[in-house]
Amino acid sequence: MQTIKENIARQVVDFLVKKGVSADTVSKENLFKRPEREGFGDLALPCFPFARQLRMGPPQIAAELKTAIGTPPGVEKIEVVGGYLNFHLDKGEMFRALYRKYRESPDRMLAWNELAGQKVLVEFSSPNIAKPFSIGHLRSTVIGNFLQNLFRSLGAEVIAVNHIGDWGTQFGKLIVAFEKWGSREELAENPVKHLLALYVRFHREAETAPELEEAARLAFKRLEDGGERETELWQTFRELSLKEFNRTYGRLNVRFDKVLGEAFYRDKLQSVIDILKERGLLSVSENAVIVNLDEFDMPPCLIQKSDGASLYATRDIAAAVYRHDTFGFDKALYVVGAEQALHFRQFFKVLELAGFEWAADMEHIPFGLYRFQDGKMSTRKGKVIFLEEVLDEAVKRIRAVMEEKNPDIPDSEREKIAETLGTSAIIFHDLKNDRVKDIKFSWDEVLSMDGDSGPYIAYSYVRCRGILDKSRNLPPVNPEQVSISHPDEALLIQKLSQAHDTLLLCAKHRKSHFLAQYLLELTHAFHGFYHHCRVIGDDNGHSAFRLALVELTSATLKAGAGLMGMQLPERM
Repeated sequence: MQTIKENIARQVVDFLVKKGVSADTVSKENLFKRPEREGFGDLALPCFPFARQLRMGPPQIAAELKTAIGTPPGVEKIEVVGGYLNFHLDKGEMFRALYRKYRESPDRMLAWNELAGQKVLVEFSSPNIAKPFSIGHLRSTVIGNFLQNLFRSLGAEVIAVNHIGDWGTQFGKLIVAFEKWGSREELAENPVKHLLALYVRFHREAETAPELEEAARLAFKRLEDGGERETELWQTFRELSLKEFNRTYGRLNVRFDKVLGEAFYRDKLQSVIDILKERGLLSVSENAVIVNLDEFDMPPCLIQKSDGASLYATRDIAAAVYRHDTFGFDKALYVVGAEQALHFRQFFKVLELAGFEWAADMEHIPFGLYRFQDGKMSTRKGKVIFLEEVLDEAVKRIRAVMEEKNPDIPDSEREKIAETLGTSAIIFHDLKNDRVKDIKFSWDEVLSMDGDSGPYIAYSYVRCRGILDKSRNLPPVNPEQVSISHPDEALLIQKLSQAHDTLLLCAKHRKSHFLAQYLLELTHAFHGFYHHCRVIGDDNGHSAFRLALVELTSATLKAGAGLMGMQLPERM
């Protein structure tokens, strides 16, 4: 389909430029959109953007275009629909293009090279040491993991970074709390939960003993100055927390190229302060060092506290400079909640003012919150929903359904399938939502076996695998001799051909829900095909063609789920 589309685009651009459209205002990559209604073809060319330059009505432009380009190879017919020129492509040619790609590399069904040569850095997850990996951290983790997989699939070189929160005043609080109420035994047995309990207790006690806050400030200053006792506790908290985090990352199929905490940049902070000072950006306000951002309608960016302690923004600036010097990224994406939008506006603006032109290549990728009946989570108050407990609950519920419906599956295999389905269900439920919106968590929606859910995607994949396993003795399809005899065959081919444009849409908007919706639409198209088209019939040639459609569907579902970080079982 890409070759057909590129050929049409070339002819369209040539026509428009000859008619007087500026070549700078027309892009082959952004000419087409997907028709919004079934039966309106495979590609729609909106002619509205060219009306002003050509001083013609969009329908007239569409009509002249139709006459000028004729019927290009791979196109069955072209229709003028209002201000659109709609292209109905040859489904046989579309199938052959899909099948060629599959045969060349079955495991790279959704791999292309549009972004080859680009280097993209994605910072995501970034949990805080000594705090629980809650379901609130899930969003950054799975959105960022999807983005790194997506950009890799489009040919970019990706550096996935976990910017661990392992520095800051909260460690002063934890050090004070541990020395007052901590237990080495409880720390070894369940480190994160014990540290959370200490953190919550510190804030509760500080309400009536405000001197604790000053003790915490001094403890963190001693840590920054290299205090032996404070450093030993900090290292212990960090190592135990990372061990817990890595177990969760393993369950979510998440990996990183670099795990560098805020503490890594301690020896790089003074050079940042020196640069900002050289640029004349620093001033003092209430004994703190700041960059004044009044003219940009933002509050000041705090660079250094009155006691000389570093701040979050200072460490982020140092990290950005280090990353650009080390990796030379073309784009740097920060997958962090929408509530941090002001921080990123300030941080990016300070880099720009400091003369770093590459600051324009940095993007904040915001996302909404999870919403529960009890309201927003708060670490300070101990109102935390542990992500591991959510994953365990999903696995438990899936296992119970399997025990009822598939009692013949051995226990060990059932456990593996339940783990795969449960974690994938949680991932898909997050990524099927527009990331900028809040998510209302519902177990019924997460685990539905026949709704817009991860288990439904898995069920469709398993059905494909079952058909293919039963048909191994049939000869392979001859792509040059396919005959499309049913509209559901054509619809499935059309849907399979939309995968590439869907990924480009995801990359353009940095959003996963376009792919999630596409996978659901593909499963619906497949089930329509399965119910109306007998896959294995008397005609071996046509059976082989239909089996090839099942094979393409299976490969596309698996690849699409993989981009989202999901795994799919072979049976369930």
